[in-house]
Amino acid sequence: MLHSTFGLVSHARLGAKTGMKQTTEARRAQRFFGVLRALCVSVVISLLLASQVHAENLGPGGGTRVIAGDESIGPYRVLFTSSPEPAQVGKVTLVVRLSDPKTGEKIRDAEAVIELKHSETGATHSQAATHADAGNPTDYAAHFQLDQPGQWEGILRVNGPAGSAELPFMQRISPKRQLSTLILAGVPFLVVLGLMAGLWFARSGSQQKR
Repeated sequence: MLHSTFGLVSHARLGAKTGMKQTTEARRAQRFFGVLRALCVSVVISLLLASQVHAENLGPGGGTRVIAGDESIGPYRVLFTSSPEPAQVGKVTLVVRLSDPKTGEKIRDAEAVIELKHSETGATHSQAATHADAGNPTDYAAHFQLDQPGQWEGILRVNGPAGSAELPFMQRISPKRQLSTLILAGVPFLVVLGLMAGLWFARSGSQQKR
């Protein structure tokens, strides 16, 4: 009778330990697969966002490159920017802001023209920068559709109440990111996920053998 009682107690303890072990392994597995799901979602979101990078005036959705940072050029103080940064094949916006170097007053009645020439192919673009394209009465903006990657030689020509001024500059255009590039960017993440999964399964197998 006593032997049977001890047997039942031992069996109960063994069952409790086994249940606790299975619960612990289940929790580990749940946490592991939760991390895997989060990483997979992060990779997918990153690739989707990277494939849809696009920027408008002054760079929403992309950076802004300062070509001239409120510098004195001729009779004017000029703030000249381009966006997005880095610029890719497609739409590029150039924005000009003019002010009086003595008083700091914004000059709103000038004429600004931006010219671009591709350094290799010789393709040219010329466009007036206007308040209408800038969307405000202070800045002058021009939107260019640049379909050729490479180096573009530019010049900003300003003609206003205080006279004329010119500012030469360079604008680099990178090729648009291809889907293959985005896939390659995600490969390291997938490799890490695969290694984590392999290590976890190997550890689980060794624990089960014990």
